[in-house]
Amino acid sequence: MARIGVFCLPMRSHMSLFLTLAAALREQGHDLIFFGLSMNAARIQEQGFEFRLIDPDAALSGTLDGMLRQMGTVEGGDAMKLLGRFEDLRYQIVLKNGPALVERADLKAMLVDQAEFCGGSIAEAAGLPWVSVCNGLSLNSEPDVPPFLTSWSYSGTWAAAARNKLAYAALNRASISRRNLINRYRKLWRLEPYRSFEESFSPFAQISQQVREFDFPRRELPGNFHYVGPLARGGTRSVEFPWGRLDGRPLIYASLGTVVNQNRGLFRIIIDACSAIDAQLVLSLGGAGNVDAYRDLPGSPVIVDFAPQLELLRRASVAITHAGLNSTLESLEQGVPLAAIPVAFDQPGVAARIRWVGAGDFIPSSKINAHQLRAMVQRVFEGSTYRAAARRIQHSLANAGGVNEAVRIIEEVIRTGRPVASRFEASAFAS
Repeated sequence: MARIGVFCLPMRSHMSLFLTLAAALREQGHDLIFFGLSMNAARIQEQGFEFRLIDPDAALSGTLDGMLRQMGTVEGGDAMKLLGRFEDLRYQIVLKNGPALVERADLKAMLVDQAEFCGGSIAEAAGLPWVSVCNGLSLNSEPDVPPFLTSWSYSGTWAAAARNKLAYAALNRASISRRNLINRYRKLWRLEPYRSFEESFSPFAQISQQVREFDFPRRELPGNFHYVGPLARGGTRSVEFPWGRLDGRPLIYASLGTVVNQNRGLFRIIIDACSAIDAQLVLSLGGAGNVDAYRDLPGSPVIVDFAPQLELLRRASVAITHAGLNSTLESLEQGVPLAAIPVAFDQPGVAARIRWVGAGDFIPSSKINAHQLRAMVQRVFEGSTYRAAARRIQHSLANAGGVNEAVRIIEEVIRTGRPVASRFEASAFAS
């Protein structure tokens, strides 16, 4: 069996996906080694995986940890700028220390977060096959598909393509310092420079936890791109919940995730909006607030620090979400329609797809008030077409293959050292 190295972003949702995938590969006899920041060491080691520290400088590690916590307090463009500064610092560490750590680990292959644009260069320099795994929306661009951080809908018109082209150009300009940094190391390692970050995606296999039915129409994906469905799972830690407080009314489950979730005003808007709906709200603060600050509220909502999300979604009539992809897919796996409040990163793009497929609707967090949210939740709550669309996506997710399909693809890359064609591409070629 193979020793496989893992490079992924240090955010909780990314770690959850790669830990789930690593556990499935371990069941097949493979040995997984994570390379990462000290802030993630305990969580990885608790799951029984080997961890190699990539940031021995304690002061720099503390700076990165502080920046990661600060991301929970900002939205939109400010969040993207902070993420850019965070990644500039982290890439320097990964590119400087990663190759020697990989060489000493005696690996056969690597798994690289698709958003970890420097990880593929380390694999390439080491002569290792690697697989790109996308935790959020797939980052593969094409003219008719809006950039991941926009809430624009799909359109095949020339005007939309021109708009998209300008937005992609702006993204490239914003990330030029990171690309230049990677290219300095690629030159040192005698590798061809990247002209765009798209070239950092694996030529062996690219795995997305979306399904084709939860995406805009795609015409230019590479032949090694695989829609496999959900990979991430909530933590195995048991979460206490006051089940006795549920009063039998239809359930609205709300969560803003665990990263960009410090907007207490947004929590209040959710509570106020749902108080006038004939349903009971369960709101998870995601560790971002003081539960005691939310007492004796109208509508008898249940406010908790953390919630058993999957169990509650199985009972829910509608989910209010920040439109993180993991939470969105968990809702759709249960056939639950969504009222989305995208905040930052790829959340606007996820929200746009929720609306596109008809499984819900969205209002940007910067433009929402209680009245608007109440109207949207009521519309999604009462509209049978939203639930029908959610159940259609639920069926697609159930048949996508998920973790088992991802493991099959990764093992084929390791076994053959060659690109793995997607089943869609292979069937098209055979016909």
